Amino acid sequence: KGLLMHSVVEFVRKSKKMNDYLVMLVGIALTVVTQSSSVVTSALTPLCGMGALPLAQMLPLTLGANIGTTATALMASLAAFTHDAVHIALCHIFFNIIGVLIWFAPPTMRRVPLAAARRLGLYASYCHSFPVAYVLLVFFGIPGLLLGLASLFEASAAVAVVVSLHLVAVFGRFEFWWLYQGGCYR
Repeated sequence: KGLLMHSVVEFVRKSKKMNDYLVMLVGIALTVVTQSSSVVTSALTPLCGMGALPLAQMLPLTLGANIGTTATALMASLAAFTHDAVHIALCHIFFNIIGVLIWFAPPTMRRVPLAAARRLGLYASYCHSFPVAYVLLVFFGIPGLLLGLASLFEASAAVAVVVSLHLVAVFGRFEFWWLYQGGCYR
């Protein structure tokens, strides 16, 4: 346990001095070795939360882990060696690489995910149930709502438009309450 902790501390200390793109390559390598971006991100997130790993260094590690996880899909597709499998694996790789080119290559764009991470961390520090609510909303609530809305459009376009406008109004009112009336701190 002590040896592992020493290795992690040494890695964090060295990564602070590395170029961001080199840190991204480290994230790719760690994920290819572990074959799981979740393991890499989950292992490094507490270090970021404790302040041992700066948030600005966590971003390239996470993006590298996202690119590295595509290697598993590519290896599996090459084992199956069908056109569709390779096609989907390459789509997965290019989707992640294009995401890096959009959100990381221009230094000014890095501010967006970093600011979002800081804000979500702030909300989680005020309300400990916020992370669970966020995951449920983002990964289940919103997709379920959008699927239901898409089904409603197939049944009746007029009703779907009215429901969509109502949802936009509810969302707008929530955002106003959250941002301007202090709802995020209650």
